[in-house]
Amino acid sequence: MNCDMPIEYDLHVHTTASDGTLSPEEVLRRAARVGLKGIAITDHDTVAGLKPAREFLASNALPVELVPGIELNTEAGASEVHILGYFIDDNNPTLLTRLKNIRESRRGRAREMIKKLCDLGFDISYDQVDSLAGGDLIGRPHIARALIEKGYVSSVKEAFQKYIGKGRPAFVPRYKFLPEEAIDLIRTSGGISFLAHPGLIAETKWIGQVIAYGINGLEVYYPEHHPDQVRGYLELAQKHELLVSGGSDFHGEGASEGRERLGYAGISQQIYCKIRSRLPGKEEK
Repeated sequence: MNCDMPIEYDLHVHTTASDGTLSPEEVLRRAARVGLKGIAITDHDTVAGLKPAREFLASNALPVELVPGIELNTEAGASEVHILGYFIDDNNPTLLTRLKNIRESRRGRAREMIKKLCDLGFDISYDQVDSLAGGDLIGRPHIARALIEKGYVSSVKEAFQKYIGKGRPAFVPRYKFLPEEAIDLIRTSGGISFLAHPGLIAETKWIGQVIAYGINGLEVYYPEHHPDQVRGYLELAQKHELLVSGGSDFHGEGASEGRERLGYAGISQQIYCKIRSRLPGKEEK
């Protein structure tokens, strides 16, 4: 929900490098087609989509700016807390080492969840899920797609609700990665950090705690934030002198809650310029 603000930058976009259905090149083509001035590719726990995106832009004259980003999945208490990083150096050695560890943990988790599903009588394999992932990162949405492919469920949402969501029979806890670690990792890699979709955090106390950890901003404009939440997060950002961002959480066809529509949520160029002004080495305007 963007309160009639022009959506010129979508700063929350996923590709096939994580759990999106479109390649970085296809995402950029679509961004140009829908008239966006820029997007942030923010794949879950990986920067693998950024290099092909840059190479594509270098050889194709598209009027779309690419913001190098990432979405780091963390946990705080019983809540999932996602941290977005913008303008990161995706060649930073510390960042790449941590992402490698996360990638290995994700694959181990996927194997455990697939084994649980097989024990429940489902005929799916790690190779099938790996093939659907298509990259070096495997997540629960890929397992959900394997269940859809075999006809066990009709949607990703159903797969999570019945089998692989928290508290469901095939769920396996993720690696332990804390919000403050993610914020520090983004800072180390030269980027600025935002709390992703605060409206989806189960325990709202963690919003204030993440602010105390030194987050740079809040993702205020998001498909699942209703108008009252948007107003509340804008007030919270103003109170703590935080930046504001927004994005569609685009995943491609088959996603829910507006996540199949690139540019469904986002920010104006004016707000985007405020974000850029906070980059290390730049004075705020």
